[in-house]
Amino acid sequence: MSDPAPDTPAAAVGSLSAGNRLVSAVVIQRQWLITAAHVVNGAVPTPHEVVFRTPLGGGFSSRASAVHVHPEFISHKIDLALVKLETPVPREMGAARVYTGPLLGHTIRLVSHGGSTTLIGTGENRVDAVTPDPQGRPWQYLFDHDGPDLSSNVLGPALPVNGTLGAAREATLVSGDSGSAAFVVIDGQWGLAGINTFQATLNGPNGANGRGRVAGGVVLVAHARWIAETLRTAAGGKPAS
Repeated sequence: MSDPAPDTPAAAVGSLSAGNRLVSAVVIQRQWLITAAHVVNGAVPTPHEVVFRTPLGGGFSSRASAVHVHPEFISHKIDLALVKLETPVPREMGAARVYTGPLLGHTIRLVSHGGSTTLIGTGENRVDAVTPDPQGRPWQYLFDHDGPDLSSNVLGPALPVNGTLGAAREATLVSGDSGSAAFVVIDGQWGLAGINTFQATLNGPNGANGRGRVAGGVVLVAHARWIAETLRTAAGGKPAS
């Protein structure tokens, strides 16, 4: 854990207090955040109970003025929500851009404020699987937490490419990481590929115990239109037909 460095892509991640939970959210515009729907769904009638914080800008905080839960979350399929803040975030935070390329096999950088309002946690993992929704759109990305050898590999074949990234890099999600960021870095450019939403223990074909820790979240590329239309409508524009 460390203080977030200003004017870096990871600085777009801050802490989000929703009810009795302290999770994460990612700035996509100076007055808009994206996070996991399951942490703010109950706050839709009372958005002011949601508070976003960052230690940047001398210690910034703002209540939410609106919460927009993805319409398909009602079936717990698309675990995304957009949050509008009463006050724009400090410029040092920047804003994350949605990554629109392929995700399978890429290394993702996990950035979270889960459990802290000041310190930021980072780590990496490799996307082992991307599952489609019933319409064939990329839905969830999955990754396992690999140990020092392939006996801990749960997702994908037990090949070196599916092994650990190393003790200093391999990371997974823990309680409080909901709503945090999964970034892809290509040619030095950071893109927000997904929002982390869950962790689980999975029965797998590999390893002595056949079990392992997996985690993942929602792929954003299929929902770029929903994001754009929600922001446009909230600004007074008309949704696209």
